[in-house]
Amino acid sequence: MTKFDFTGKVALVTGSGRGIGLATSRKLLESGAHVMLNEVNPKRLESAMASLGQLSKDAETHIGNVTKQDEVEEMFKDLTNRLGHIDILVNNAADRPVAKVVDMTEEVWDRNIDSILKGAFLCSQAASRRMIARGLGGKIVNVSSGSYKVARVGASAYCSAKAGLVMFTACLAQELGPHKINVNSVAPGLIEVGDESTPEKLFYDKATIQATPWGRIGTPEDIANAILMLCSPEAEFITGTVLSVDGGLSAGRYGIPVSP
Repeated sequence: MTKFDFTGKVALVTGSGRGIGLATSRKLLESGAHVMLNEVNPKRLESAMASLGQLSKDAETHIGNVTKQDEVEEMFKDLTNRLGHIDILVNNAADRPVAKVVDMTEEVWDRNIDSILKGAFLCSQAASRRMIARGLGGKIVNVSSGSYKVARVGASAYCSAKAGLVMFTACLAQELGPHKINVNSVAPGLIEVGDESTPEKLFYDKATIQATPWGRIGTPEDIANAILMLCSPEAEFITGTVLSVDGGLSAGRYGIPVSP
């Protein structure tokens, strides 16, 4: 298995109390990086640090809401004070309440858009300013979703936010390219992140697996592996792209009968 070396690198991973964010933080730590984990939920962050075991000695934590500019600035000041600089930003934080458009409240819409899109904007702005000032380049990876290009009922706000995140990635890559800051996005398929199991979720999972050529649900580690690749020196010429990590789910209409 490929082993990346991030010795001396400093990373910030938002929404890293569990799932993709935690898996990414763990793999960065295993590869020698110093990592700041960010969450809005103190108990989740405490549990995440406990799960890292000995790796936690190279990890810092910051409780903060990425949708609030003052809290984002405070987080980056804290990161600089503790770790000195930033080389890698992974925008993973997301809140995704579901509702059909005719029933949706403004609060539900805002929670999706703000946590996913506004949060990535605020954190990317703060990180890129520091990367530019340091003059040594950097890496930004935005965690989007296959939902950026595949609509589904009840997820209009989430799909819109993730689609916006992909376009934000492309625009930012153009702006930061001259500064040798790579900006990319990963688009996970169905990933098991420990959500509560319900009959509706089980039905959804089964249907999605049937449409996935690889025949399984993805793991947070599957996405973390892709993120590390995009943050590595080997990805130096990759920027402005979106990488689907979904077992072939987005490749086409798999699982339907062969056409006559």
